Amino acid sequence: MRLGILLDSYDVPAWVYHALMRLAGSGCAEFSLVILNAAQAPQRSRLAKLWAGRHELAYNVFDRIDRRLFVKTPDALAPKSLRALLVGVPAIQVKTTREGGSHYFAPTDAQRVKEYGLDVLIQMGFGPLQGAILAAARYGVWSYRHGDGKRYRGSPPGYWEVVEECPETGSTLCIQGHGLEKVAYRSWTPTFRFSPACNRNGNLWVASEFLPRQVERLYQLGAERFFAEIEALNHEFDYFCYRDRHIPTNGPALRLAARIWARVMGEVWDRACHRDQWYLAFDLSGSRSLAQFQEIVPPKDRAWADPHIVQAGGKYYVFIEEYLFHTGRGRLAVLEIDSEGRRTDPVPILEKDYHLSYPFVFNWEGRYYMVPESAENRTIDLYECTRFPDQWVLKMTLMENILAVDATLLRYRGKWWLFAATAQNNGAFPPVELSLFHADELCTKDWAPHPLNPVISDAKSARPAGRIIARNGKLFRPSQDCSRTWGYGFNINEILALSETEYAERRVAHVQPHWSRRLQATHTFAQEGQLTMIDICRRRPR
Repeated sequence: MRLGILLDSYDVPAWVYHALMRLAGSGCAEFSLVILNAAQAPQRSRLAKLWAGRHELAYNVFDRIDRRLFVKTPDALAPKSLRALLVGVPAIQVKTTREGGSHYFAPTDAQRVKEYGLDVLIQMGFGPLQGAILAAARYGVWSYRHGDGKRYRGSPPGYWEVVEECPETGSTLCIQGHGLEKVAYRSWTPTFRFSPACNRNGNLWVASEFLPRQVERLYQLGAERFFAEIEALNHEFDYFCYRDRHIPTNGPALRLAARIWARVMGEVWDRACHRDQWYLAFDLSGSRSLAQFQEIVPPKDRAWADPHIVQAGGKYYVFIEEYLFHTGRGRLAVLEIDSEGRRTDPVPILEKDYHLSYPFVFNWEGRYYMVPESAENRTIDLYECTRFPDQWVLKMTLMENILAVDATLLRYRGKWWLFAATAQNNGAFPPVELSLFHADELCTKDWAPHPLNPVISDAKSARPAGRIIARNGKLFRPSQDCSRTWGYGFNINEILALSETEYAERRVAHVQPHWSRRLQATHTFAQEGQLTMIDICRRRPR
């Protein structure tokens, strides 16, 4: 596929560079034209720049401080040069005219671009476009909209969601062409409520994958199937009914900065006096009221989470993450519960020099296996039990060099399916996208990625939250709701389609930690026999 790029300059933010670099290495596209904006503002002194931006000075100062305090590497806005990536690619300079806030190409310039026979024009500069340039590429002009397109639209990216404490922050890839604008991809990341800069950073890194992902999808499917597929994201009666957002002027910016900093200082004080601690809760009576569950509270120096249940020999074995505050690292442990609710204390079963959690334990052909989360090691590992339930050895590594959490396996219709929340780059971690892989055998490295990966890109429902449940001929996938905070709640989703070419699910239940004011979050659901277990987070005095 032949691609053109609209740029203000060869110097771009790191997230843009990453998106274009991914495209260059995809094997399905080549850069055929660079269109540079010739109508750039003239060089001015620092004093002149300050004067020109005087009405946004308070916001700019706040943003600089915010970036320095909260944004760690990789910084999505760090400047990167495209010159080496685009060496040898023809470049033309174009000066547009502005009418009503939009940029218009002269008919001769639009025709000159059209003569390059481009399939896609990628817009990373110029501003809003209208006119003949939208028809200059076969499949239109592709550009980003920072905001979900339903409530938030405009600038700055990721700022207003923090100010208004919206649980998630959206981002959208759009296609303009022939007078129409369509959504090509849409995703939501959790809003980091204490820093607009940190919130923007994670959102931009996740969004950097949309462009190469959808260009590859267009190449694989062909235009007819691709545009039929994205129609599901575009509804005739999707009207935007909120005001466009803009950078706040000095007075509002100072008030909003004070609001955010008060929120930060309140959290710092609260964390100085309290600690978030995960613990377990269970029920053997079939109660539907989570307030009636019995609590298993750990000592103050640790947390217990991610329960996975195995029923054997008339007992329930509950495998958990045991997080030790003094090491800052999780290990795996097991406890026993009998049919009367009597239980043992957890016993450690696996510890490494990196964090372990989410002990997914299952039985296959008479043997017990476990796949724990080992994202810090960038692997998905399979362990085999040599003495149940407390002795485990590494059987093999299923996947390497992968940023994946909460791997959940399912044997379905003669195949193994592996669900995991994944991040395509370091800036997008922790993951908010669900990827799916399949293999014919369990003990293999040949796990084929699903062509729709990520099959879900939404912090509200992507990340796994426990074993997939088979009931009455249907499959139900527990997933985390990470919109307000990591593991804020969980969902039960019915899997509607699962094959090598399809995946679909719908939410049938949504649980939030509202049955007690002390609770902060609940993010794992496990059920086996008569035992139902969840984990819960509460803030306790230090």
